[in-house]
Amino acid sequence: MASRARKAPFPKTDCHMLQRLTIAVAVAASSVVGSSQAADRSAQDWLAKMSEAVRTQNYEGVVVYRTGEQLETMRVIHRFSNGQEDERLISLTGDAREIVRSDGEVRCLLPRERVVMVDERGQSALLPKVSTVDLETLRLHYEFSRGVVDRVADRACQGVALSPRDEFRFGYQLCIDVLTGVPLRIALLDGQGDALEQFLFTSVGYPETILDQALEPAIDTEGFREIRHGGPEPTLRLEDDLSHWMVESLPPGFRVVGQSTRVFPGAQTPVTHILLTDGLATVSVFAAESKLPAKVFRGVSSIGAVHAYGRMVDEFHVAVVGEVPARTVEQIGNSLSRTTPTP
Repeated sequence: MASRARKAPFPKTDCHMLQRLTIAVAVAASSVVGSSQAADRSAQDWLAKMSEAVRTQNYEGVVVYRTGEQLETMRVIHRFSNGQEDERLISLTGDAREIVRSDGEVRCLLPRERVVMVDERGQSALLPKVSTVDLETLRLHYEFSRGVVDRVADRACQGVALSPRDEFRFGYQLCIDVLTGVPLRIALLDGQGDALEQFLFTSVGYPETILDQALEPAIDTEGFREIRHGGPEPTLRLEDDLSHWMVESLPPGFRVVGQSTRVFPGAQTPVTHILLTDGLATVSVFAAESKLPAKVFRGVSSIGAVHAYGRMVDEFHVAVVGEVPARTVEQIGNSLSRTTPTP
């Protein structure tokens, strides 16, 4: 599973990455802060403002994503109306791709493969929408600090850093638009302070109105094969399988926030998915019975900021994947065990 996820046809621009990016760069709160107020805001104030901003205003712009020597350019359009978010992301480099997200459903259009991938519960972000309470919890594991005022996309932006207090998570550097609260630049940093990946607006605007046509895909999907994931209910009930997994001795601050077990199209055995987070970084655990244990992915591997760890637990292959250091996925993977079902 992990090796398949890491062999994307383009670097981190598969459907998962694209929908994560659309939320990561959703920007600007309805309340505007003038530049004269910037010096009066603490780092936590800026983060709280941005956490509200990432979902509540119209915006459109061009974003550059860089990891290692790979570079991708994308156009993003986001609308917030009547309490609902609608988004569209269009690749401007490499293969033609589009993402359209509306009312919680994410559609990824891949014309080269003639496939439309639909995730009915797809919600993923570089910066989760955290509340003020969550920010207080994050302070236990990250140090917040305010940096200098910089300039990105011809706009003044306030630097804010989230530095990890231990070696189980990466750091973040943000540059937040002084006038609107927009995260114009987001960098993920390793333990030495080097950028593992970066999102950067090269242009951005905030139209009062975005028409429906701007959010409709330009790719003609007639004749495309549709692959659906998610849905309102898992294929298997939680108690049928997930209660047989135990997660113990997690890295500090990480907790289980979601879990499901389902049979994916084309798969012969159900796959259990466990989602963990420290409130900012997220880690996914996938577990499935394997009939060929000698051929499964084992040990630690990485591409850019993404680390993966695989091991066998009895007859089950476990893969742990996340934008966290190698020691984090390894400890989470080694904390998993199977319990004996009660009759």
